[in-house]
Amino acid sequence: MNTSQKLTLLVFGIVSLPTLAATFKLDASGQEALYRTELPKAVYQYSRDENLADLTIHNAYGEQVPYALLPYETLHPLNTAIGDTKPLSVYPIHEYQLQDASELNIMIEGTAKHRSNSAINLKMNTPVKDTKNIYLVDAGKEHPALQALSVEWDGGEDSLLSLEILTSDDLKTWANAGHAMLLKTTAGGSTLLQNSITLNQPTEARYLQIRPSDNDALILTKVNAEYHNTQALTPNILWQPLALLNRERNAKTGEINIDFESAGRYAVSHLRVTLPETNTITQVKVFARKSANDHWQYIRTTSLYHMSSHGKTYTNPDIDLSPTTARYWRLQFNQANGGIGSDNPDLTAGWLPETAVWNARGKAPFTFQVGNNPDIVNHVTINSLISDNDSTPELKLKKLQQLPKAVVIEASLSADPSQPVNAWVSPPNYKHWLLWGGLLTGVLLLAGMAYSLIRSRDSK
Repeated sequence: MNTSQKLTLLVFGIVSLPTLAATFKLDASGQEALYRTELPKAVYQYSRDENLADLTIHNAYGEQVPYALLPYETLHPLNTAIGDTKPLSVYPIHEYQLQDASELNIMIEGTAKHRSNSAINLKMNTPVKDTKNIYLVDAGKEHPALQALSVEWDGGEDSLLSLEILTSDDLKTWANAGHAMLLKTTAGGSTLLQNSITLNQPTEARYLQIRPSDNDALILTKVNAEYHNTQALTPNILWQPLALLNRERNAKTGEINIDFESAGRYAVSHLRVTLPETNTITQVKVFARKSANDHWQYIRTTSLYHMSSHGKTYTNPDIDLSPTTARYWRLQFNQANGGIGSDNPDLTAGWLPETAVWNARGKAPFTFQVGNNPDIVNHVTINSLISDNDSTPELKLKKLQQLPKAVVIEASLSADPSQPVNAWVSPPNYKHWLLWGGLLTGVLLLAGMAYSLIRSRDSK
């Protein structure tokens, strides 16, 4: 094999070098037009562009099919509204027993019955005829902010009852909390009931007064607190440990900087810091940057703890932050704020996976490809796949949630899977080397041909 042949093989050998890309096969059973696929962690690990700009989806013919990327919260709400009804302890008081009808300044001796959460039947408290009752309601020492009540009462059918609501924490000072109207009537075989009381604003006061605005004799039999709260749901976060790079200490300021590297272009929205030593209480500043030449960008400051008590371990919750894509992360501790021991903490990055909604055009099997730096990406808006004409957001969400799922079943990697992949490191530009290699090969071939002609001429 001559020199020119060797160089030619070397040039074509460059083309076969791994590009650190990945192809993921999809399980798309059926003949549906649209599917949805929640992206696994490996897709993010091999992507070399922010926002998955190098993701393509192909059919069996190698053709790209259009797709849209949906943020996690589009299909998975992060919060949910919850309602809770709790019966409250109620004490009826005849107004004629008060020295001043506009005041209520009494001391209640609690009993086991009144301290319970069960409703109290007030029918035993027979009111004096033609006497207005005032009701003292005990919401408890500590309770969520209360803004709505529901009540039950005897009598008063086919009449509108006007109420005034007051609140107090000490049974001495009372503040107006709102007004309400009660109505209970039957007409044409149907019953109309208005039994809710809405306060002007949420209150955490322990005591409430419910007093008729007019001279109506109201006989309450039950008062319920209606709590409506928003509860955070636990999202399906993808987690990836970050590699420890360096630790340095500033002897003058007492600051300790501990640096980490992320191998992927993750839009990090959660950080989990694991402190190495128990009984540690400290404060940390979080910084990030995309390259070693950039300035550190401050992210946030938060408290950390790792405590042990009675055989149980207590740690701080994960750190929430606005989605941030960065290669380098820094935890900064200061001895003046608790500091950290000689051992280093662990840092894990978390992000919320997106969902790809894609058009199953052509023949299966379908594949995801990422990390190839394609010239064209068939990425479209969701409205290009699902029209929102004459559709409410609720109906559109329902359509998305009803799409069949296609899950990733297998990954084919062009690189050695045992070697860690760093998506921030640009792969070699093989087209560039191929071009120069081709030119060099051509020059060598011409030189070889000229040399052969010269030898042939000399031998004659």
